[in-house]
Amino acid sequence: MITRKQAFFFDLDDTLYDHFMPFEETVSRLLTADEQATDTARLFCRMRHHSDQLWPRYERGELELAELKLLRIELACKDCGLTLDRSRSEQFQRDYLQRQRRFDWISGARECIRRIMESGHPVGIITNGPEDYQWTKIRGLGLDRLIARELIFISGALGLAKPDPEIFAYVNRMTGTLLPECVYIGDSWDKDVTGALAAGWQVYWYNPRRLPAGDGRQPHLEFSTYTALNSQLHTGSGGLL
Repeated sequence: MITRKQAFFFDLDDTLYDHFMPFEETVSRLLTADEQATDTARLFCRMRHHSDQLWPRYERGELELAELKLLRIELACKDCGLTLDRSRSEQFQRDYLQRQRRFDWISGARECIRRIMESGHPVGIITNGPEDYQWTKIRGLGLDRLIARELIFISGALGLAKPDPEIFAYVNRMTGTLLPECVYIGDSWDKDVTGALAAGWQVYWYNPRRLPAGDGRQPHLEFSTYTALNSQLHTGSGGLL
């Protein structure tokens, strides 16, 4: 149980942990000279989209995780006018996994968490994914040394996953937080924004590629860099903390 103070919970993947840098490096080695003009940011967004769309099939046991990871890049390439056969998608996944082991932070995210915590606010994580895999990233980033274990919630350990509002309700029950006190910060419109809004939480949408909103709902705050978020959180009487 935490004290009566606004609590901040973060998504992990592509909100704190940078998937794009290893993705960009992997794609640059994968694509042929004729394919190099591909918009890597768009390809990455399409891969994330297909990952989100395929995830429920994985959760229902209809799709192995290894197959999901191959399909998401194959479908993303198809969306971008590229052809990626199975051997190339397997090579992509091997190289991508190798580069992911560097555990790069999103620029400014670690400093943002520290400043929020220094202001006396509890900070936690709510992330989708297999438990062991997500803990590997959490430890690789050193988040386990920043954030109390009882404030880290991983869908694979809970049997609940975003965007189901119940995962946010579960966090409220386990931490003793109330809806008006809770802020969720994430990058995925479909999973983070819609799920947390449906649960009655405040939502700060991290949107570095300035994507359009997915529907008519509005997050409480939208930001494209952590510098901008820090400014809005801490600046003068208009600050949010």
